[in-house]
Amino acid sequence: MNDLIDYKRANHKKTHVQDVPVGILDVIETDYPNEYRLILEDQTRITPLFTNEEWIEILTKSRNSYMSHIQRGNLSKKCLAQGN
Repeated sequence: MNDLIDYKRANHKKTHVQDVPVGILDVIETDYPNEYRLILEDQTRITPLFTNEEWIEILTKSRNSYMSHIQRGNLSKKCLAQGN
């Protein structure tokens, strides 16, 4: 019971973590809808559509979603191991 009181006192804000990591094409679909449409219609190759900076941004967003997913999975395993 004290754990619950401490939790409420700390005023934790929940952050939404997706259940499924975001893939590279998901990032492109969200951030670059016109380029995504061209890729789907097979009108162009994916590589020349983006600058190096845009590729770094796309890959970083995708990687960060995987890191959140992995960390949450590790935390769940740790809690199960402790019997919580």
